[in-house]
Amino acid sequence: MEEITSPVRYKDIPKNPGVYLMKNSRGKIIYVGKAKNLQNRVKSYFMNIKSHNAKTLELVKNIKDIEFFICKTEVEALILENNLIKKNMPKYNILLKDEKTYPYIKFTKEKFPKIEVVRSTRKLNENAKYFGPYPMGIYFALKSLIKIFPVRDCARNMDKVTKPCLKYHMKTCPAPCKFKNISSEYNTNVKNFQNFLSGNSDEVLKRLENKMNELSQNMEFERAIVEREKITVLKKMLQTQIIEYSREIDEDIFVFTQKLENIFLCVLNVRDGKIIGKNHIVIKEVAGNQENIFERLITAYYEKRNIPKNIIFDEKYLEKEELIKEWAKIEKKKEIKMYFPKIQSRRKQLLEMGYLNLNEEVEKFFRKKRLVREGLLNLKRKLRLKKMPHRIECFDISNIQGVDAVAAMTVAIDGEVTPKEYRHFKITVKDTPDDFAMMREALTRRYSKLGMEELPDLILIDGGKGQLGIAVDVLEKLKKFEYLDIISIAKREEEIFKSYESEPYIFEKSDETLKILQRLRDESHRFGITHHRKLRSKRNVKSALDSILGIGPKRKKELIKKFGLIKNIKNAKIEELMEVVPENVAILIKEKL
Repeated sequence: MEEITSPVRYKDIPKNPGVYLMKNSRGKIIYVGKAKNLQNRVKSYFMNIKSHNAKTLELVKNIKDIEFFICKTEVEALILENNLIKKNMPKYNILLKDEKTYPYIKFTKEKFPKIEVVRSTRKLNENAKYFGPYPMGIYFALKSLIKIFPVRDCARNMDKVTKPCLKYHMKTCPAPCKFKNISSEYNTNVKNFQNFLSGNSDEVLKRLENKMNELSQNMEFERAIVEREKITVLKKMLQTQIIEYSREIDEDIFVFTQKLENIFLCVLNVRDGKIIGKNHIVIKEVAGNQENIFERLITAYYEKRNIPKNIIFDEKYLEKEELIKEWAKIEKKKEIKMYFPKIQSRRKQLLEMGYLNLNEEVEKFFRKKRLVREGLLNLKRKLRLKKMPHRIECFDISNIQGVDAVAAMTVAIDGEVTPKEYRHFKITVKDTPDDFAMMREALTRRYSKLGMEELPDLILIDGGKGQLGIAVDVLEKLKKFEYLDIISIAKREEEIFKSYESEPYIFEKSDETLKILQRLRDESHRFGITHHRKLRSKRNVKSALDSILGIGPKRKKELIKKFGLIKNIKNAKIEELMEVVPENVAILIKEKL
């Protein structure tokens, strides 16, 4: 088959630049793309489909409708595409997920900005200014910098007048909550703080030195000594390079490649020719027309990062220079320089270094993939499984004396844990420590609803022969046992038991076959314990709050939603509690908990 019928007539598709939204039979957006010529781009999906990879073919088969946004320029289309992808998170689009979660420093945008450290990039928003991410040393650096440039890190409402907290008396906060006339002085501290984080240390040091000299000339020696101490600390931080990681990176080397259906991205952060950071991302099973990969990767990668002044790319992307520069100017409010080195030079060497790192990560990825596949083949061969265990589902029970019992199900697809497939089951049998009954309930609830084609290839039970027997009994009663295999892994000796076999299978501890099962079992244990603790914590919070006058079901729900754990409510400041409850109730909470 060379062509699939398009859900829209080609002549009805505009030839303008713009964005197209592909939808499935339920009207859900499954792919968003941009094009210089919408008609030509959309036609390419439905013609010559033999050239499509499996993921793209799956996308095309699910397209039931296409919506179009016409734009004046390709830059407008790129910005709109990016916004629509962020909003709709389509199934088949490239969605970057970082392997690391380095912290950012956040300054809120208000009369008296607040400073805090955030890790998740999901928290980034337009009502704040961010610095980072920082690979190391930022917590120590922040503690020192707050002493030099006092700014608040509390959640107090600055519109109200309240008593200064202990930090005011420790001279790490000028108490804008009490003194409303210090806006100028406060914002000078904020500006100096941000300048130092941005790498403008010379400017900051010069200001401090001028102030020190001025105080000295006015015979205010004690205050001059304070400024001198600040200068000493800042210089020491620069010498030890603690803050070197905090400066906005001068250059990024941005390289990527596509192997089979995977995209490998490697970004090196460079200062003075030295690599100080590397971010490697693998995007698996990419679908859709691949002409826009370059733009999509850059916009997605820098969406929630500070974009550097200089970026080095492969020369084959030279034609995209103006498009990306215009995007950075509009979306990031920054003029950037893009370099595409062709001859031997410092930047050419850095580009080559980028590709060396990228190729190493690609080789590592496929080495691991080969190792995992060999492990799965060995598992099938040694245990004489009915079929290759492409999908393995693992079960574990978490409870304390039967209370808040949870069954966790984790999943490995082709040997890799797949968190989006995880499930947990809140056990409903009576509160007794009967793991067998709990396992029976979880397995029954899971497999009674699945059709034969939805069953996993292999079920892994965390436990010994007893738990394995329960699983076999459940699947036999559901008349589904013959379609899959069931095994268990006993914790003490890491023995593998198979249904209807008395002797265990023993694997070497270094064997990848055993490691695949251990990883999945450990994930199941972690996933179950985490959810169990969450349930227990909620129950503890509810029972602790029930005894406090003025807290009814609504306020209890709001407190749990905001703080989650009982220890968080205990440790919360009065001002933070007052965001949910009145002051008198907040005081009672602090007294009772």
